[in-house]
Amino acid sequence: MSTTEIDGASIYHRVTGDAGSPPLFLVHGLYGDSTTVQDLATALAARFRVVAPDMLGHGRSTHPRHFTLADQGRALNGLVAALGYDRAVLVGVSMGSYVAAQAAVLEPDRVSRLVLVVPKAHGTSSSSVAYAQRMGFDLAAATPEEQLSFMAGAVWSPATSAERREEIMASAQAPDQVLLSVDERAAVEESLAGFDLRPDLARITAPTLVVSGRSDGLNPPAAGEELARGVPGARFEVYESSGHMLSFEERDRLVADVIGFVDESPVGEETTGS
Repeated sequence: MSTTEIDGASIYHRVTGDAGSPPLFLVHGLYGDSTTVQDLATALAARFRVVAPDMLGHGRSTHPRHFTLADQGRALNGLVAALGYDRAVLVGVSMGSYVAAQAAVLEPDRVSRLVLVVPKAHGTSSSSVAYAQRMGFDLAAATPEEQLSFMAGAVWSPATSAERREEIMASAQAPDQVLLSVDERAAVEESLAGFDLRPDLARITAPTLVVSGRSDGLNPPAAGEELARGVPGARFEVYESSGHMLSFEERDRLVADVIGFVDESPVGEETTGS
């Protein structure tokens, strides 16, 4: 666990895996931090040197009052460079997929492989807020427990049993996760307001895998397919037994797919660093 200064901001990150393994940067979702992807990071660390940052406005990194998705992309690229890597695999989950795609747009040569999990290419707000607005639910005023209960209808696959959901949520709620205040959540929401990656997706040069969950009510498969169409040569896959919680519901398949996708063409020596 460490903190690196990037363009005047402190970016906290957790590192898992052997130092000699290819670097993979794993980016968390909305309101989360590096703790909320630790289960996935641990699984991927058998093959990669996994760096899981807390992005701007989240976790133990700097919480600016005003920032943008472009700022997030620059922070992620800056962290890759600051840790001594010329290139790295980027894996982003939900909001993390927007950040990873933005980073690949800004510095295409910095990314060796790009994996976007339950993504979308544009939105007037975060997917959670958009869903809550459609359903008439005040997300900002709700407690974390109330939010989880409300979002259940949008994030789970019917194939995931109640018992399995409880297991997942128990593992996902790390005791050291930093919970955001109402004002901090508002700043994160503002950073995503009206973002649109579609005009620039063609700038992405890294081989790209886009994965959606069939039952995802936040970023449905149509959103993932739209993004994949915009990235030259991107592969698009739908996991039939997942919703928005795909990285937990079908974690083992996702890990195998990421490894297989990266290993299709060996990661070059330029990805190694300190």
